[in-house]
Amino acid sequence: MTLSTDQQLELEKPVTRFAYFAEFQFLSATVYVSSLGQTVTWGGHDWLGLGAIGGISPLEENSGTNASALIFTLNLAQIEWLTLAIGNTSEYRGRDAKLYFCPLDEQFRLIDTPQVCWRGTMDTMTSSIEGTRGESTGKISLKCETSAYGLKRKSSLRINAAQQKQKYPTDTGLDYLTDLLGNPDSTIWLTKRFQQK
Repeated sequence: MTLSTDQQLELEKPVTRFAYFAEFQFLSATVYVSSLGQTVTWGGHDWLGLGAIGGISPLEENSGTNASALIFTLNLAQIEWLTLAIGNTSEYRGRDAKLYFCPLDEQFRLIDTPQVCWRGTMDTMTSSIEGTRGESTGKISLKCETSAYGLKRKSSLRINAAQQKQKYPTDTGLDYLTDLLGNPDSTIWLTKRFQQK
């Protein structure tokens, strides 16, 4: 993230005010929300405030390739969020999410343009209610993963000969797979009708 000079100067002050903006690219529409108490317009969009984002899990920087998830806590009182949480997962799973950061001045105005501080894809969305009867509160947790998370997942549909031999050391069924794929014309395939003759 590259901050402007004015943004950097504001962050160096003893007391700093800042805001986060989240962009969720759902299948049906892109939603723009902020951590502020009011709606703010920038970048050609209205970023909804008023508690749309109840919280964001801490951002963790890693020097390696470990993927750390980011969990957004969304307001359960907004019926649109609840509809997404209990609806079809194709509405959000695997779709893009971005988080922007921007320092604010003493009048709580944006200093320059907010900068992207995190980007990833939406993964899971769960709703929960906590507390005792009459004092319960609800929340929706939207877990987002970085692009590195997909690299950690093992493909369950495709395997190679080495992976097959780890599970079944005596199985040689996939030993010739690379050669068959690389030279499809070198092997003559017989039809079922011909084999029955």
